[in-house]
Amino acid sequence: MLCNWQSATLSRYTQAFVEPIQLGSLKHKQRQGLYLEIRFRDGRLGRGEIAPLPGFSEETLAQAEQQITDYLQGHVQRKLYPSVAFGIDCAMAGLPPTTAIVSGYPLLNGDFAHCQQVLDSQSGNLAKLKVARQSPKQDLELIQQLQHSYPDLQLRLDANRGWIWNQAIFVLENIDLSRIDYIEEPLMNSQQCELLAQRTGVGIGLDETLQDSSYRYHYFEGLRCLVIKPSLLGPWRTCASIIDQAQANQVSCVLSSAYESEFGLQWINAMAKQYTPEQAPGLDTLKAFSEQAAQIELIGEFQHHS
Repeated sequence: MLCNWQSATLSRYTQAFVEPIQLGSLKHKQRQGLYLEIRFRDGRLGRGEIAPLPGFSEETLAQAEQQITDYLQGHVQRKLYPSVAFGIDCAMAGLPPTTAIVSGYPLLNGDFAHCQQVLDSQSGNLAKLKVARQSPKQDLELIQQLQHSYPDLQLRLDANRGWIWNQAIFVLENIDLSRIDYIEEPLMNSQQCELLAQRTGVGIGLDETLQDSSYRYHYFEGLRCLVIKPSLLGPWRTCASIIDQAQANQVSCVLSSAYESEFGLQWINAMAKQYTPEQAPGLDTLKAFSEQAAQIELIGEFQHHS
């Protein structure tokens, strides 16, 4: 909730991707979002980003824009959309530290040659690999190639709920699971994740599950990690509460981006330093953006009258 503010500026940004990005069922050539700038009565300045992720957020950009506009005009909102709540909390916190955005590990997509190119340019032994975008047989061959060619490599797999039970079993029972940190959201039916951990011994990471509005933290044997995308969860206190509960069970938490602009990533980086200092955040999405400057369009300026 915004307190003690004097004036606000709302802008819309559009930034091109280097190549079209698959988000949900559609490919996108660019990313759009909102910048919220607040001037407080004591002279402080605060900035936040509001950027629903197409295919993942419950709200569209148009809905978020309408809600934050209504909010700044003094209309009471029963419940803020997650992206709006996140943007307001960021603006309330002031300005993010402008430190360099460094992801703790690379994100691997594509074939073995492409993965090799990325890994050979990195120094660490940890990488995240997207799976379930091709056939299970192709996924299996790629993981086996990576495990054979990079004996010290630890992988975090991310299936984005892309496999059914038999496909997950086929891949997981034919790779070296001691070198798989965990697999994020392996199954279309996420309620089977606990069974999958019992059956195979694989560690489970949850991501999309957390974005369900009915989600309540629940520990199960094999739960290894929660991947927390702050702009999809909403208020900072929601993220902090989930992190506290998970850490009580020795479940690690990784703060991760949802294709925010560099400015939004500065905030997620700052949150990671505050809430999960022992875990490098997943901020590798910045590479997806073109180096061309974003187009920024002023939507409106607002005065606080009460």
